Amino acid sequence: MTTTLVSDITQVGTAVVPEKKAKKPIRQAVGGIVIDKETKKVLMLSSRKEEGAYRLPRGNCEENETPEQAVVRVLHDEAGIQVDAVDARVGTYTEANKKGKIVGHHWIFEVKNHVLLDTWPALDRKRVWFTFEEAIAACADRHISRLALNNSTLRS
Repeated sequence: MTTTLVSDITQVGTAVVPEKKAKKPIRQAVGGIVIDKETKKVLMLSSRKEEGAYRLPRGNCEENETPEQAVVRVLHDEAGIQVDAVDARVGTYTEANKKGKIVGHHWIFEVKNHVLLDTWPALDRKRVWFTFEEAIAACADRHISRLALNNSTLRS
């Protein structure tokens, strides 16, 4: 009996059996709620995908990187924020697809002790400070960001 691989189908003798697709890894992502201690405003970045929209700084964890290490890197690379350590984890959120399958884990951290850098890798993104209410409105279509903002110390 011969086995021939044709596209996504395996043929065994006269029977045709669909190939099992490799499982997609669960996305490991981080985000930062950067708070100005004086004004109590939160840092938002211009969206790369949607003109006029603003988002919390976020990105993916790299291999062998803890969420805490990842958010320090993401804040530097995406927002030009230098942080030695995060102040607190606001929450860990699970993202599911329409079928209920878990597709992502998101760790959101709060940062109050930071330094704004003059240059950073993603200079194409504009930094803007929003009030809590403005940030909630800007995240109207971002469920996890809204949950995290509501769990932050800005809410209290």
